[in-house]
Amino acid sequence: MCKLMKKGLFVVAFMLLVAGLVGCDAEEMVENGVEEVAEEEAVDISVACSAEWVERDDGMHPFQEHYGFEFDEVVNVELGLTYSAVNQGDALVGVGDATEGRIIKYDLAILEDDKDFFPAYNAAPTVRQEVLEAHPEIEELMREISSRLDLETQTELNLRTAIDEEDPKDVARDFLEEEGLLTGETVDDAGEVTVSSKTFAEALTQGWMTYYLLEDRGFEVNNEIGLGEVAIIRPALEHGEIDIYWEYTGTGLMNVMGYEGEELPEGEEETFQEIHDYDKAENGIKWLDYAPANNTFVLFVTEETQTKYGWETLSDLAEFANQ
Repeated sequence: MCKLMKKGLFVVAFMLLVAGLVGCDAEEMVENGVEEVAEEEAVDISVACSAEWVERDDGMHPFQEHYGFEFDEVVNVELGLTYSAVNQGDALVGVGDATEGRIIKYDLAILEDDKDFFPAYNAAPTVRQEVLEAHPEIEELMREISSRLDLETQTELNLRTAIDEEDPKDVARDFLEEEGLLTGETVDDAGEVTVSSKTFAEALTQGWMTYYLLEDRGFEVNNEIGLGEVAIIRPALEHGEIDIYWEYTGTGLMNVMGYEGEELPEGEEETFQEIHDYDKAENGIKWLDYAPANNTFVLFVTEETQTKYGWETLSDLAEFANQ
C-alpha cells in the first residue's frame, strides 16, 4: 500500500474519531475527507515528447532509469508541439530544446538536470584546419560571436526567428550590429571562405552571423547556408566542399565519434574537449570555442505547476512521482 493511501486512511479514521467526540456529522466529514484524498491521489505525471525521444539512447527509458521513476502517461507529439501541449494542459511535463523560443513565449520553467543525465549540446564553429592555417584570424572572429551566445541571448534570438517569423538574415545582422561587431576593419590577406549551416532557425541565424562578419572583414564569402542536416553537411565539410559551419558538441559525439549508449563525458568542457581532440587528429577539422548556451534536452513545466509543487530539479519531480 502506497504511503499516500496509508496517509489518506489515517486521515479518514481520525476524522471519524473527531466527529464522534464533538458530535459533528461523521458521514459528511468522511465524504469530504475521501474527496480530499482522491483529489490528492489524482496527479498523474504525464509527459509530452516526440516519438524519437522515447527511442533514443539518451531518451526516455534510460532517463527514467537514471532518475528512478516512470511517467504515468506518454503523450506523443511532434517536437515543436511539446511546449504548447504543456501550456494547454495536455501534459504536465514536456521535453524539448533548452534554447527553444516557445519556452519564453509560454513562460515555461525548466527543471534542472541535477544528476547530469543529458549530454551537452553547445554550438561551436567547426572549420577545416587548412583554412585556419591560411586565415588564423577566423578563430578570433568566431570567438567574438560564440562568447556572446549565452542561453538567454540564444533563446531570445530563436524567439524572433521561429516564433515571430523574422528572417534569420535580419536577426543575425541586428545581433552583430547591436554587439558592435560590424566595424569594416578588414584583415590582411582575407581570402575566400565557404560558409554553410544546417536548415533550422537557430543554425541559419548562426550561419548568417558567420557570413556577415567574415564579409565585413574583407573575406570573399561563398554562401551555402541551409545546406542540410548532419548526413549532408558533415561530409561536405570533410571533403572540402564547405569550409565552416556550426555544429553541436553532443552531435559530434553521437554522429561523428559514434557514441551509442556508452557513458558520455560529463560536463560541457569535457564533451567539447573529447570531440575537439578526436576531430582534429582524425579528420583535420577544428572545433572553435563553443557558445555558453547549452541546447540540450530539457524537461519543463508551467510556472503555475512549478509553484504548486515546488519542483526546481528533476530529482524533485522524481521524488514526487515516487510518493
